[in-house]
Amino acid sequence: MTIAGHQVDDAMFSYIAQNFDADTCKLLLKADPLLSFDKSFAILQIECRKKARNKIPELLSHEHFLFPKAISAEQCTHELVAQFHASHFNSGEQVLDMTMGLGVDDYYIAQHVQSLTAVELESDIAEVGQYNFSLLASNVDVIFGDSVEFLKTSDRRFDAIFIDPARRGDGGKRLYGLADCLPDVLALLPIIKNHAPRLYVKASPMIDVTQSMRDLEPYLTDVWAVSIKNECKELFFKLDFEQGANDVLLHALNHDGCGWQHFDTHFSNHYSSDNPIQPVAGYYLYEPNASIMKLGCYNAVEERFHAPQLAVNSHLMVSNKLETDFPGRHFMILEVIPFKDKEIRQLGKCHKQINVATRNFRLTAETLKDRLRVNDGGDLYLFGTTLSSSEQVLILCEKVI
Repeated sequence: MTIAGHQVDDAMFSYIAQNFDADTCKLLLKADPLLSFDKSFAILQIECRKKARNKIPELLSHEHFLFPKAISAEQCTHELVAQFHASHFNSGEQVLDMTMGLGVDDYYIAQHVQSLTAVELESDIAEVGQYNFSLLASNVDVIFGDSVEFLKTSDRRFDAIFIDPARRGDGGKRLYGLADCLPDVLALLPIIKNHAPRLYVKASPMIDVTQSMRDLEPYLTDVWAVSIKNECKELFFKLDFEQGANDVLLHALNHDGCGWQHFDTHFSNHYSSDNPIQPVAGYYLYEPNASIMKLGCYNAVEERFHAPQLAVNSHLMVSNKLETDFPGRHFMILEVIPFKDKEIRQLGKCHKQINVATRNFRLTAETLKDRLRVNDGGDLYLFGTTLSSSEQVLILCEKVI
């Protein structure tokens, strides 16, 4: 069969499996005149599968799953994040995805709903998507076209709409606001509102959270910052066109490799307070996870866990009690060291391996590590930070959890 201009057959999938661990550059140079399939497309599949194997292992368990382009493997949604997206939809619902892409989100959303319509602007991607979903999910209808025009010319109603606007402009320029993405979600809100009571917007973690919340008023009800192993992957917004919300709920999620850490609070309680504390040996030091950092809900975390910050901009918290469900990393303070040459030299002599980080400190972690003449590794952790008194210190810790 021909898919997006490429000849594909069972022999191609056997070739992919047999050569998965091979050097793809050598495969390209090797003469294979009698192949019945598009060799370059087969090698693209090998390269994409290697890149995406840790992100979408469930989808890749389907041997006949295809990638349309190399960039699809680089930009595809992590399956844990896609499963989180899918959890917002219900059985019996009809859902529209305005920006299908590789279709990872759609694969999981389709398992929760009655039907899913997925629109894709690029013909090659749409055609590969039609092929993939013919194998994976019978309730997904893939449409090649402009989703904005689809809404403008359609009278269909959906229970919910999902959109993941393009995050880069011309020449790979990064975009930091919803209005700068394609399609422009903010400009489309009146149209989307006529087609569904709920909208979910997936957005880059680089965008300004507070400004985006203002832009999405008065319909915004929830904002999630979603991290995998403490790397913030995205912001996720829910809009309810029928009810809206007086106070938006903020949700910080981080999957640490074992399960999800959850922290929820109201936006009205998310600003950091000025209630500093001094670090003391024997106390516990807490480093909030990346999602807490992104949403900036330090005050709510302080109140929930009775762990004040060292200083407003340091984003490190201290308590004399171990809070095992704190949303982040947990350490016991071994020593608080003044940031002075004599102490730095002594610390470097005593320890050759320390995991170094800085928060609100005049040196980067790499520069501080060079000053100490230590290497990463071992069981010790060192935080360079600034206290509320403006004193700069080094806090030597060991990880508790």
